[in-house]
Amino acid sequence: MAQVLRMPTEAELPDGPRRQFVEALFSYYRDAGRPTLRAIADDIAENSEFDAFTASRETIRKMLRGMTVPLSWAVVDAVLTVLCERASIDPDMQRWSGGFTDDPTTHRQALRNLWNEALDAPPPSPAPLSGWGGRASYPDEPPF
Repeated sequence: MAQVLRMPTEAELPDGPRRQFVEALFSYYRDAGRPTLRAIADDIAENSEFDAFTASRETIRKMLRGMTVPLSWAVVDAVLTVLCERASIDPDMQRWSGGFTDDPTTHRQALRNLWNEALDAPPPSPAPLSGWGGRASYPDEPPF
C-alpha cells in the first residue's frame, strides 16, 4: 500500500525559510490529491519537458518532509509542475486573483523565491537520534 506523506510538525521542522518552502510545496501536494511518490516521479520521467533529468521518489520525499532542499531549481520546478498539473493549477498564473493584494507573483515565482531563501538559510538542527544504532529515524521512513 502506498504511503501518504504528512506535513512535518514544527518539532520536526522548525519555523524558518526551509519550513516556509516546504509548507508552500506541500500545499501543492495536497491540492494534487496527495499522489504517491512513484506517481510524481513517473510523471516527471514521462514529461518531455524534463528529459534532461529525473527526480527520484526519495528526493521528492525528502523535499516534502523538509529533509533536503535541492540545489537545482530544475528538480523543484519539475515537482511543482507535476503537482500543479494534477491539481489543475497553472504555475505561471498569479497566485492571488482579486483580494487585498496587488502582488503579481506567479505560483512558480513564489516557490522559487522561497526555494532561494531556504537554500541561503542554515540547515535546521538535526532530528533527535532514535532507532537502531543511533541512526536518525523519521516517522515516514521504512524500517531497515
